[in-house]
Amino acid sequence: MPSSTAGAIRPEPPRNRPPRLTGRPPEGHPEATAVTGRAAPVKGRPSTAEECSCVAHPPALQIAPPTVLRLWLVVLGVGLSWGATGPLSKLAVSTGHSAIGIAFWNTLLAALAATLIQTLRGRRLPLGARHVRFYLICGLLGTALPSGLSYTAYAHLPIGITVMLLSLIPMVTLLVAWPLGLESPSGRRILGLLLGAMGVALIVLPGSSLPDPAQAIWILAPLAVAFSYSGENIVIARSQMRDLGPFTTLCGLSWGALVLLTPVMLVTDSWVDIARFGPPEQAVLAITVLNMVAYAGYIWLIGHAGPVFAAQVGYVVTGTGVLLGVALFGERHSIWVWAALGVLVLGLALVQPKRPKGAAVAAPAPVPQGPAKM
Repeated sequence: MPSSTAGAIRPEPPRNRPPRLTGRPPEGHPEATAVTGRAAPVKGRPSTAEECSCVAHPPALQIAPPTVLRLWLVVLGVGLSWGATGPLSKLAVSTGHSAIGIAFWNTLLAALAATLIQTLRGRRLPLGARHVRFYLICGLLGTALPSGLSYTAYAHLPIGITVMLLSLIPMVTLLVAWPLGLESPSGRRILGLLLGAMGVALIVLPGSSLPDPAQAIWILAPLAVAFSYSGENIVIARSQMRDLGPFTTLCGLSWGALVLLTPVMLVTDSWVDIARFGPPEQAVLAITVLNMVAYAGYIWLIGHAGPVFAAQVGYVVTGTGVLLGVALFGERHSIWVWAALGVLVLGLALVQPKRPKGAAVAAPAPVPQGPAKM
């Protein structure tokens, strides 16, 4: 997963990103745009009911909110897209490509794609001092650092175990947010965190959980990814960047991460020759495309169903990664790992915030005519 895209919004996270706690509806969300469907009165003209009745005012063209089935199909599509990046990441590192080099190409391609989208939308990337600082910090925590660590984890750990550990991002974010006053503790969510810790213990402690006990040290890599993404989520939640939409943020942090990754790649001689375009290089391109598509779908999902419903994507991502690892790479997990998967899924369900009583799955108001601005 990306960014996190996955995390609080990565998910722009993701950028595996899950996927962010901005506390405001995305651009284009029905709560952010009022649609009255009435013409404004003209100055100097009578406004009596009799005279106004002779003028036909057709109702504004409106698009009905998505059906529940459509929302679940988007959840499935986004989850499958992000889940598929796990096996692709394993393929990308299979020939010894450097994690930094792969992260560089992912970030460069994402930055170019996001810039193209911004240009087509007629949007400019704000480049004030506070914006540049924001891009660099989030680029480090949300892309540069977790990307390099994720590829390192995929190079040394089975896909299923790596994906399971990356699913801890919401739990770690909650753990970091509590002392800062961004979240309120509750017995249910504390139990979810304890189950998350138990799931990690089931993977690390039993001697038969990993193919090689020496691999246990590499579990620190995906755990560090979870803390990095949670740090990005906290930075975004506490920032005052209310003038940035999701895609503008993605564009800015992609360029910020690229600024940080490029010198590291050059100093460590981690260049990856993408022009060879064999299966590993094709996987690098596919990861970038899937991340962008999944991020767009995740933001759309938040705008139409809310962040609580959108969080269901995480279960699909984890399940997809584990099952594809078994189907495509022949991974065989011990009973301890399957038990850890069940415990982690239950823990994730408990740490998610509750949907308000009576809240609809779909947005209650129709979306205005034309495409939503994401």
